[in-house]
Amino acid sequence: MKAVKWVLIGVLGLAVVVLVGGYALLATFDVNAYRDDIQAEVKKATGRDLRLSGPADLRISLTPAITLEDVGFSNADWGSRADLATIKRFEVELALMPLLTGSVQVNRLILIEPDILVETNAEGQSNLSFGAADAPSEPAEGGGEAPAFDIAVDQIAIEKGRLTYRDGASGQETVVALDSLEAQAAGLADPIRLALAGSYNEIAFEVDGALGSYRQLNEGPFPVDIAAKAAGATVTVKGAIAAPMAGQGPDLTITATGEQLADLGALAGTEVPALGAYDLSAQVSQEGAAYKLSQIVASLAGSDIAGEASLDISGAKPALSAALKSETLDLAKLAAAGGGGGDGGGGGDSRYVFTEDPLPLDGLKAVNADVKLQAGKLLLPNGLPVSDLLIDLKLADGNLRIDPLGAVLSGGRIGATLSLDGAKQAPPLAMALKIDKLDYGKLLQQLGQDPAVSGTMDVALDLRGAGGSMRAIASGLNGKAEISSDGGVISNRLLKIVAVGLGDVLGPLMGNEKDARLNCMLIGFDIENGLATSKAMVVDSEAFTVAGGGTVDLEAEQLNLSFDTETRETSIASLAVPFNVTGSMKSPSVAPDPLGTALGVAKTAGMVINPVAGLGVLIGERLSDSGDEGGAGACAAALAEAPAKQDRGSVVEGAAEGAAGAVEGAAEGAAGAVEGVAKDAGDAVEGAVEGIKSLFGD
Repeated sequence: MKAVKWVLIGVLGLAVVVLVGGYALLATFDVNAYRDDIQAEVKKATGRDLRLSGPADLRISLTPAITLEDVGFSNADWGSRADLATIKRFEVELALMPLLTGSVQVNRLILIEPDILVETNAEGQSNLSFGAADAPSEPAEGGGEAPAFDIAVDQIAIEKGRLTYRDGASGQETVVALDSLEAQAAGLADPIRLALAGSYNEIAFEVDGALGSYRQLNEGPFPVDIAAKAAGATVTVKGAIAAPMAGQGPDLTITATGEQLADLGALAGTEVPALGAYDLSAQVSQEGAAYKLSQIVASLAGSDIAGEASLDISGAKPALSAALKSETLDLAKLAAAGGGGGDGGGGGDSRYVFTEDPLPLDGLKAVNADVKLQAGKLLLPNGLPVSDLLIDLKLADGNLRIDPLGAVLSGGRIGATLSLDGAKQAPPLAMALKIDKLDYGKLLQQLGQDPAVSGTMDVALDLRGAGGSMRAIASGLNGKAEISSDGGVISNRLLKIVAVGLGDVLGPLMGNEKDARLNCMLIGFDIENGLATSKAMVVDSEAFTVAGGGTVDLEAEQLNLSFDTETRETSIASLAVPFNVTGSMKSPSVAPDPLGTALGVAKTAGMVINPVAGLGVLIGERLSDSGDEGGAGACAAALAEAPAKQDRGSVVEGAAEGAAGAVEGAAEGAAGAVEGVAKDAGDAVEGAVEGIKSLFGD
């Protein structure tokens, strides 16, 4: 026993001698003496210069610390300044004992006034690309990787730091300035507390919260619970990340609120519309290669939306899927704040109605999508309300299909389908639209017009074309169009609206009654290779009848329409004269034709159906002989005289502007679908609406 005692005493004594001797040796170690060696090793490893201009100090204890002052690290040769990074003071303190167990514990890491520049040159090369270091040594026999060290930092503190990113191609700079940053953790297994304040491109921000431990950072899951404030917004992120080092497996709840969306413009580096307060929350998770947003609840500018969406990035192009619902979508407010609206056609100084601007087809090729949207109420950019909106949109490799597109407008139920293959050089487009029992008097009132007519109408449309612009599509358009109504009321207040143009022609036909029954309306066109030929154009009331026909050249945008008129008011029968609508679609011309010259030519050319040439027969014989006081047979007669019944489509801009506008409205609606699903519904309907307005002289 005595031998063991003395052995232990001897070992302990030897250890003390070694420790005392080691401490004495390290205590006399002068870091400054090895300054050149340290700089040479850094140069050898990175190809860059490490500058140690200030004093260096090494403190020896069970928590050794090193302090460096006035440190610089050189930039790339092509860099915009000499140093990639400078630090006024650098201090790091380690715990010695954890090293024996393979752990690195940093008690504190302090950086005073670090200034770091990350930049690229015009060719995109980064200044973080260093020179090649020595080739790595061969692994030891037996293979295997070197044991990994656990690294923990009890405290990180940064004061007056600055990080700048400069894009060499654009010259644009992004600057993050830290007034202060402090991160603390009691140990490897303890959570990290985080607090920082600074600015992003001179916009102040604050971040506060807690993160998982260092061990959880390596092993997962890694908890996250932070809140940030910037540009009037408050953002919170709470949840966990399953594999944080791989950036995989988020399961986070994110919220964002603010009083004014426009305030985010400075943060985003672009102008953002002033849409007022906003509120957003969503659950972010990952399923395989797809990132999923669930429990989406958002509100902005009187609009709301909820549902879920996912983005799969594993394929050749991103795949988006979404199922969204809304009680109210106010596109009027969104368009007004965003400066949207525009004329949607060939406005300005252009002589054409159909614009030659390329359709936005590139976006169709960038992503695949499967999106379903339901909205109880949709306010179009012109303020027109649409209800019960349903859109089912699919996009695959540039091929867009909307089927169905449903809604209710002014009591009329809309059903539509649209397809556009943006992958083709001349994208083929097909659109079918049907509206049942549209209350056009109510519609005019909703558009802010003084409704001089009331009643319901049916609209049908079947159009096909191809091209990269609205003008190209219209130039080769094929299909059919029809508007029909079997009753309503027309008011003499219409005279105030048609005081110009058709007022001189239709005015006398209105009679002296305040209101007159509108018996029927029928307008139909066959469209072939951009030429729209009327197959019926009849408006019949108890006071008068107008019928006509002709052609609209959609490529040249020229009108060639002729109309005949009859009245049941014998006292003004002499004022009922034929008239012609000619000129361009953008600037139509209306002129009386008392001798009916154009009608005769049109009849010979087969462009005008028999009711135009024989309105006297229709009114004087068929209707009077049958005792039909209302004259509803005029539309039926027009159909009987027209070619055999065919599937009919529909859209008419109206007699004043010719059927041309009808096709314009349809084409604009079709092209609008490419611009956005909701806008497609609006434009398609609006085209027909404007047709009804113009028909009665607006």
